[in-house]
This record gives sequence, C-alpha cells and structure tokens, in this order.
Amino acid sequence: MKTVHIMKKAWQMALMVSVLTFVFMSCNDAERTKAVYDPNKPVVLTSFEPTTGRIREMVLLDGDNFGADTTIIKVFFNEREAKVIGSTGKRILVAVPRLPGDTCILTVAIGDQRKSYNGKFYYKKEASVTTIAGNGIRDPRIFDQGLDKAQMQPMYIGADLDGNIFLGDQSNVLLRINEEGNLMQIIATGDQGFIHRCQVIVNPSTNVLQMGAEGQNNRDRFAFFDPNKGWALNNKFIKEWNDNGYTRPVHSGWISNPVNGAASGAPNSFETHYHCLYCPVDGMYYTRYNSGAIVRIDPVTWKAKIIGMTPMGIAYGVAMHPIHQSEMWIGYDGVADANTGIYAHSICKVDVLDETVGLETTLVGNAKILASFQKLSAPSYIPGHRDGPLYQALFFNIRGISFDADGNLFVSEHGNSDVRMINTMINPMSVETIIGIPGVAGFKDGPKETALFSGNHGLVTDKEGNIYVSDYNNNRIRKIAIE
Repeated sequence: MKTVHIMKKAWQMALMVSVLTFVFMSCNDAERTKAVYDPNKPVVLTSFEPTTGRIREMVLLDGDNFGADTTIIKVFFNEREAKVIGSTGKRILVAVPRLPGDTCILTVAIGDQRKSYNGKFYYKKEASVTTIAGNGIRDPRIFDQGLDKAQMQPMYIGADLDGNIFLGDQSNVLLRINEEGNLMQIIATGDQGFIHRCQVIVNPSTNVLQMGAEGQNNRDRFAFFDPNKGWALNNKFIKEWNDNGYTRPVHSGWISNPVNGAASGAPNSFETHYHCLYCPVDGMYYTRYNSGAIVRIDPVTWKAKIIGMTPMGIAYGVAMHPIHQSEMWIGYDGVADANTGIYAHSICKVDVLDETVGLETTLVGNAKILASFQKLSAPSYIPGHRDGPLYQALFFNIRGISFDADGNLFVSEHGNSDVRMINTMINPMSVETIIGIPGVAGFKDGPKETALFSGNHGLVTDKEGNIYVSDYNNNRIRKIAIE
C-alpha cells in the first residue's frame, strides 16, 4: 500500500508539472523573445497560483516587466530562494523550495526592485520516519551482523560529510554506521577513553570527528577521530589555562525536581564538557562546561581561555549556527542550582566572539553572564510542550540538537518523545512538532500523524537534510525524511 501511495503521489506531481509547464510555454515564442526587463519601469505583481503546495511543486507568478532573463530574476518564499524555471516577461514559473515556513510571503527581486505579493502561499510539510538499525533488543550487544540485527542502546549521534553515521552506545562503544553497506563497525571503546554521553561533532572544514569528555578527571581532555587515519582515537589536552578573572560557580548541592521530586545535578558534574565545536569565523574550538563557562581553545597551541559565563546547568545539546557562524546554541536539559532554574528545558544562544559581560542586574547567582547570552524560549521550572513563537514555547528534557544548512534547528526531546523544529531565520522564530506524539511513548514507523518514539536522545542532520535520531528506549536508530 505504501508503494502504491508513493507512485500515486509521483504521478500526480508529474501531471501537475506537465500542465503548468504547458500553460507557461503556451505563450508566443516571439513575445517571450522580446520580453526585456526595463529598470525605468516598475515591476508589477498581480497574482500567483496555486496558493498552496509542497517542495518542488510548480507555481506561476503573474505580473509585468519581469523580463525573460532568468539570471537576473530571484524569487523568495519568505527568505528561502526558489528555483526559477523560466519567464515570459509577464509570467514566471518557479519550483517551491524546501521548508520555507508554513505561511509564506512571495517576493520577486529583479535589478534594484524588490516587491512582494499581497496574498500568502501555504507550504505543506511532510515528515515520515523509518528504522535503519536495531531490532528493539538491547542485550547482549550485537554490532556485526547487519543493521537490522543490531542490538544496542543508542545515546548520542553524529554524521560526517561522507554519509557515515556515528553512534555512541551506552556501553561506552563508538560505532560507525554505513547505511548503504548495511555495516556497523566499532571505532572506539571505553577502555580507550570513549564516553557515550559526549556528542560526536563533525568539523565542517576537516571532516574530523571531535568531542568533549565527562567528569572532573577529564576537565582538560578532548577526543578526535580522523577518517584519514581510520578513525583512530587521538586524545588532546589543554596545556595552559587562562581563567580571565572568572571564578567557576561552586555546586550548591543536590536539588529536587519540582515535577517528580527526583534529585538532579551530580556534585562533580561542573567540570564536564560534552562537546568540542569548531567556529569557522576565527578557526578556534569552543566548548561549554556544565559550570556555565564558555571556553575558547587554540587548536595549535592548546591554550584555553574562559571568555565568559552562561547560567550553569547540564546541556547535552549544543551546536553552532550554520549561517550566524559565531552563535552557539544551547539546549538546557536540566539545572543544578535553584538560581538558574528558569533555564531548565530551554533554548538559549550566545555569541562566542562577544566577551562583554552584562550589567550587574543580569548576574545569576555569583556568575558574570555574557551580555550576548539570550534565553529564547519560555522560562519555566516545569517542563511541558507548546508550539508556536519560540518565546512562548515549552520543552521537556532537551537532548540532541542539530541545524540543517538552512538554519532550521531540530530538537530531540527525551521527555516528550518527539522531535521539534525551530525556524531560526524568521522573526519571531517559531517552533513546531515535526514528528512524534508529545507525551506518548511507543514505537511506530510512518508519517507524522502516527509515528512514535520513546525517550529519544541524540539527533543529527546530514548534508542531505535527513535527520537521524537515537531512539533510546526502543533500542533503534530512526531516520526522518522531512520536506
């Protein structure tokens, strides 16, 4: 039935493309040849059709003074540029771009003129999930009998530029997954120093895997895996510290979770740094410690400097923005101090190139918080689920976060058992649940309306825009296609 549905959709799309292309090309060839954009006359926008559609569907834009030279015509759905198929001077044919936003303003830019249509285009988003690895069983661990027979408990996940997926199993084993080759391979183990709670980050410049470490004894250690050296583990250590006048916050003891009374915030957790991020703006490494410290590391000298503080608390999910490349985005899972409770289950960001400290009124506890630090989602000790504008949104146990190339931030929620998407390129930024039924744990592949996860942890987007999720309680790796 699924194959029939896909074939039917493909046939319907092909038919629509054929019809629209025929309508577009039915204009007189001579008229199309004569159509030249006149910069001394205004570009006129009248209407467009259809007013709703999915990725790659065709839309006809009507008006005047477009010209026929498609090299000077740009069309945007919100801020996302569409592919211009052709122009007759009075009609432009474009293909709908990927994920421009649910409600779109269509803008035409030609020469120095930029105008927008009055009506709105409504984008139809589709998401579906499939299982690529794991049979639902955790023990005994089986990694070498094909992806469908794999037995594991997946934690955090990464993707390199060559199509490999890297997974940390809870048994402190780092695995390489090659989906096409149906292959799972052990890259590193706990005996070598691999720690499963540290997310694999791929350096976009070198394709080297890099991660932080956990615990007080690993305060200075970072792990690297170079594909040109067979992903052999290479530990690097900070050689010199510059505390820059900062005093790292002291743990204030165990606190109770207001939801279930459980204790949170391990006493030795403040020297933990789960990530090693690369900033292409200055070529430096950055990490965030659970103490809140943002640290800049020179990858040549391995000298480290604390450039400022964020509110203390555990953040398994940290990522650099692909467009605003000096922004570090932070997904707080929990906190370890009552003074910073409002940052639990929240999305925040900080500019790692801005070392200025905020006013005294911005202090949290005794920590000098960086002036560029922003809390973007709704403040709450109490976790929850609410979509809409990001400043009103609620989250529950944020774990993995990952950007796609267009600046959409995907969030894996352990507490809600779902995946959310934040469109960071619009104002106000908005949140929606992409897949999974919030608060309903289970296992089911398929479309957004019925798919289920259970306590998912890590999440990563690959270069093609696919999303891979570590479905922790289901002992599986899931793949989300969204367009």
